[in-house]
Amino acid sequence: MAKANNVKALIFDVFGTVVDWRTSIKKGVENIIPKKLTEEELESFAVEWRSGYSEYLRIFNNGNIIWKKIDEVHLDKLKEILKNRNLIDLLDDKQINELNLLWHKLGPWADSEEGLRLLKKNYSIGTLSNGNFSLLLNMSKFSKLSWDFIFSGDIFKNYKPNENVYKEACNFLDLDYNQVALVAAHENDLLAAKKVGLKTFYVERKDEFRIYDEPTHLNEFDIIAKNFLDLNNKL
Repeated sequence: MAKANNVKALIFDVFGTVVDWRTSIKKGVENIIPKKLTEEELESFAVEWRSGYSEYLRIFNNGNIIWKKIDEVHLDKLKEILKNRNLIDLLDDKQINELNLLWHKLGPWADSEEGLRLLKKNYSIGTLSNGNFSLLLNMSKFSKLSWDFIFSGDIFKNYKPNENVYKEACNFLDLDYNQVALVAAHENDLLAAKKVGLKTFYVERKDEFRIYDEPTHLNEFDIIAKNFLDLNNKL
């Protein structure tokens, strides 16, 4: 495809694009909390927990809060949820920590492992995630994600969609902005990368729309793909 023929590296959003956080968190919560939760309760627990990350980023990116790594953000929100749902007294500190480490063990979408392996044959591939380095490293081992490199929030002490995150990633790779493509299922991430000058490859993950708005700017991206296998074919 002409719009992507000079791309040398693919950088990936991870949560929701590469891994299915919702299913993984629901299963983990169900296994660890010593109380039977309904499917509706598990769903709302997972979504509320994830929303704590989004809430923190909105405040941080407006310059109104200090930088924290995502493990800390997750733990703060987890304790809040457990208290509000009268579950915290059922758990000891070890179990609460075990719950928080569920974010290090998120399972991949069905096409992720094979798709990344195929894409890696022709491109350098790695993360551009707001997750912290240890989280992404542990997740890559757990889910067999064959990254060439990991860019994380604690490397930059900043978070997407701040434009400096995309710029610094390209600088680390010693590539021009238009030689790097962001692969993501979230259009706000892609629009921010496009503004900097990166190529933008949108991958459809329908389950993400349960928490994120349906995309409305698909015509602005360089490639639209159904999954990573489809992306590999289009490249």
